[in-house]
Amino acid sequence: MIINTKYFDEVDVAEDEKISFPEPILGFEDSSKYILVRFYDEPDGLFCLQATDNPDAAFVVFDPNYVVENYTASLSKDDLKTLQADKDTLLAFYVIAVIRDDWRTSTVNLRCPIAINPEKRIGKQLIMDDTSYSMRHPIDPGAQKEV
Repeated sequence: MIINTKYFDEVDVAEDEKISFPEPILGFEDSSKYILVRFYDEPDGLFCLQATDNPDAAFVVFDPNYVVENYTASLSKDDLKTLQADKDTLLAFYVIAVIRDDWRTSTVNLRCPIAINPEKRIGKQLIMDDTSYSMRHPIDPGAQKEV
């Protein structure tokens, strides 16, 4: 299947690469299927979480441990149920980045990460109550304050 993307023009996607979001990402209620596309040919790094039906629904995401050591996401029983997971399921977590022209002012949302069950291909945006994680955490480790 060919999909139009925000950053990569057209991408050929196999059906088993799609990630279903039973509950929409905030602000994107019309999109429920996404793919992860690497920005670079590296095992880790920057990804684009791209909606399969809307080229404009695309998010720059990456592992939160790149900006916060020992990042821990809190999942409720309902979150686990949505992800078809239990406490022993290995989940992948990504944070959504807001990339600005001056990258030093770019931020990530640590309080509302994306959780993905890679085995079931199900994702969910978590909304955590933990106020120790910011919604606008600076990417630049030299940044002095929350943007």
